Amino acid sequence: MMKQRLKALPSWLKLDWHTAKLTVKTSIPPAVLVCAIQSDAWIAYFGQNAYLAPIAAASVMAGFPQGMMLEFNAKQTIMYAVAYCWALLAGWCGLQAREHTAGASEDLTAYNSSAEAVVAVLLAFGMWVAFTVKSAFPSWNIQVSVAAILAIAIIPAIARLPTIHAIIESATNAFVVFLTGQAVGLVNALLVFPQTCRGLFKRDAISCLDALCAIMQAHDACIEDVVAGAVPCSSSEATGSESVEQLERALHHLGNEVAKANGHVEHAAREISWGAYHQSELDTVCGLLVQLVPPVSGLSLVADMMQRETDVFGIIGHAEQASVGREDSDDQMGQPQDDWPSTELEMKEQLRKMTEMISTGAEHAKLRLGQGQKRSWMGTANERSTDQERNSATSPGGSEFIEYYRDMFKEDGDKNLSRQQVLHRYVQHGPQIGKMGRVPTNRHADTLRYFALLHSQTILAALGRNLLRLLVYLDECNARPKRLVAPNFLSLRYWAGVFSLTKLVPKDTRPRDGGAKVELDPVFHKPRNPDHLPPTNTMEAAGDYVRRINSVLRTDHAAYGLRGVCAVMTIAIVGFLRDSQDFYFAQRLLWALFAILLSMGRTSGSSTFLLMGRLLGTMASMVASYIIWYIVDQRTPGVLVFMWLWFMVISFLIVRFPALFSIWFVALIAAIVMIGIELQTQQIGVKVVEQSGQAVYPPYAIFPYRLAIVALGVITGYIWTIFPYPISEHAELRDSTAQVLYELSRYYMCIQQTVFARLHRDLGDADDASSPSSRLQSALRRLFLKYRGLSTSAKRSFEFLNWEFSLGGRFPKKAYGEILSILDRSGSYMALTSYLSKESKSPDVIAACWAESATGIPHIDVTPHGIASRVIILHSALGEGHPLPPGLHQLKVSHLFQLPRSKPSKDDEFAIAALIHNVHWYFIHDVNRLTELVREVVGELRFSFIDDLEGSSQNSSTGTTKPASASAPPRI
Repeated sequence: MMKQRLKALPSWLKLDWHTAKLTVKTSIPPAVLVCAIQSDAWIAYFGQNAYLAPIAAASVMAGFPQGMMLEFNAKQTIMYAVAYCWALLAGWCGLQAREHTAGASEDLTAYNSSAEAVVAVLLAFGMWVAFTVKSAFPSWNIQVSVAAILAIAIIPAIARLPTIHAIIESATNAFVVFLTGQAVGLVNALLVFPQTCRGLFKRDAISCLDALCAIMQAHDACIEDVVAGAVPCSSSEATGSESVEQLERALHHLGNEVAKANGHVEHAAREISWGAYHQSELDTVCGLLVQLVPPVSGLSLVADMMQRETDVFGIIGHAEQASVGREDSDDQMGQPQDDWPSTELEMKEQLRKMTEMISTGAEHAKLRLGQGQKRSWMGTANERSTDQERNSATSPGGSEFIEYYRDMFKEDGDKNLSRQQVLHRYVQHGPQIGKMGRVPTNRHADTLRYFALLHSQTILAALGRNLLRLLVYLDECNARPKRLVAPNFLSLRYWAGVFSLTKLVPKDTRPRDGGAKVELDPVFHKPRNPDHLPPTNTMEAAGDYVRRINSVLRTDHAAYGLRGVCAVMTIAIVGFLRDSQDFYFAQRLLWALFAILLSMGRTSGSSTFLLMGRLLGTMASMVASYIIWYIVDQRTPGVLVFMWLWFMVISFLIVRFPALFSIWFVALIAAIVMIGIELQTQQIGVKVVEQSGQAVYPPYAIFPYRLAIVALGVITGYIWTIFPYPISEHAELRDSTAQVLYELSRYYMCIQQTVFARLHRDLGDADDASSPSSRLQSALRRLFLKYRGLSTSAKRSFEFLNWEFSLGGRFPKKAYGEILSILDRSGSYMALTSYLSKESKSPDVIAACWAESATGIPHIDVTPHGIASRVIILHSALGEGHPLPPGLHQLKVSHLFQLPRSKPSKDDEFAIAALIHNVHWYFIHDVNRLTELVREVVGELRFSFIDDLEGSSQNSSTGTTKPASASAPPRI
């Protein structure tokens, strides 16, 4: 048992070679710079600021790939320079105040309250800017925090200096310490186990293909459950099937890997590399991977069908209004139903073959990506071949595999023709769902299986075609030799395009072919101000810019900055007062300010969780410091070795759990402060340190004392997070969820207009920037990214709800959890709808299937006026906290229109139309459920006479009328 647990430990910790490399790489810079404290030349130059270099080196983010790391450190250097300049300005202003307020006989080195006050004000303003920027731009969080640490280390001390030369020397010394630590960390990151964004992109792409194989396996298991009748009921207490959960996990994993690959390919353009893929080719590969997501996400529809309520006939029943549909239905009634079981088994076998082919295609793509990294220096492929290639040329990695794969999904392929025949028989011999009402369960199971298999076939066919395009492109790139790839900004063509005068000439946005013209209203991108009309002259435009300054001060980010200033000045003020100034510098309370800058959060729930984590991490560093210092009998070489081992432990936690980076970073700084300061004191000398005004204690006493100082900063930041009133996770979650609803409505409107334009063939050329297609696609990309970002923020707030102390009634966590899950899959539904409308080759068929009218104009509930308006109402009610208006009835969608199924060429179009219709029904069902959940949270403004009128209208149809006098008293 013990051996099995030890064998399972590396897999649980994900202790692979990549993690081990990053662990060693991240732990080297701070350990090297702590060792550098033992150098006489080093300590003679930096003095008592030497311990700051390991802190700067630890913030380099050595685990980042080169492109991301260079961008991160460029921003870090800029912030260092800004903090240094601000510190010099504060020192100069304090010196001017000292010179103008000191008498002729007074010594400039004496305490001067005016100078201290001026420097304190400038420090407070700088901290307000730092916290505000951290809140408004989360990607600058670490850079701004470390730069603020530099300012904290400089500004309080230079307020006591009497000359500008001493001010510049003191500020420059600390500035150079941080730059030196950054340089050491940067050199280590570039030379020790270097990793590029290109390498990580290929690694992520292979992970995406692994996830695709896992999805195919999970989908096969789901189909087995559907055919076997193992359909869980959502109303029962039993949980969903294991296959459904496995499919959802695999879909989530694929989305995460595609997002990581997309992030790495953007930073790969900043790298110089030697490879077979140019930046444009990497962008193309990434785009082909992204195109796999819409059809793959459509497989979640099968899971939804298995988990929904048993009322499926309202979903996928057929209307009996058109003669063509009626005649076709009558023809089907005459067909023998005995063919249905055998046809179902035939379709199931066909789906199994498609999933196997897609899985082998993914294996082929993985081999091609791997071979792109294993070429000789001459640029030719290695002579070695895999076992699969040796066995057969049609196996993954073989030279003829593409033709073998193409035969399944190409229109004129033999296997594709066989698939079309199976689909035609499946459509012809399907169950008579149009005549079904509330019938026994076995008929319901037939209907569910029919559409589950039909939709799976449509989605897998689309997925196979998308994967084919990826395979063909990878084979083309794999045949090319390696070459030197330079960043775009090093080419003359890039700068010629930047300074090109053609961009200054306005383009003619009128359509050249006289087709439809799409003009996005300015309100779509920027909401209007209800208090001010758009400016009409120069003075009004200038006034708008002035108002923007005031609008910044009214934001939540500025309020968070004010809380941060209060937290910092609560401790920093001790260093500016006459009676407590010496105590501040003797006990080094600036360490508490470091902790505030790194640990203060915006909301109470996340702050509570991070408070506990940072306190525990700091205590662990204190215990480790005791062990490190005394296990080797206080001998410096042994201390350095064990200290590096502890740095490796923290580095492993940073690599393994990057979401908790702030906890591990505070623990790392606590270890540097405890061990580094002791080594620095030994090197400088106790007497020299005491003469500088700093207290010296033995290690067994100073370790818990420094723990108390760091804990003081963490607790102070937490107090100012909840005082004078907490920004609760409840409010953040409600606001984020409301914003997601608003973005969903905008995204839905764009999707619907895109679909309608494709049905009417009014999209135009996608390569033309003035065409409706280009404009709609650009708007869709922006909206989707914003929608996903807000959804992620809402999920993060939802995760911290358990760490928040709630007073009064319980928070409706279950309702919000269901709302977030609905919003998450609604985005996938919309993306799938847009993709399927693009895949269709006969828009008239889809238009006829989707709408009840022969003109192809959709029903009012399918247009944006029915759904988008409802979602905006829900956004307003949830965001503002007011009840819903009365009379919000459930939205409905028309039944799927019956089509003639005699032509096999129309079977694919019918299947696509059925899938679009059912996806849309599920979305409308989710909107109705959202209405119920929001009504449960905020309530509904109802009046009794409305209920009476509704009841009267219902009774009037049966001949009975309910008098108004019999109603209950009015309710508001």
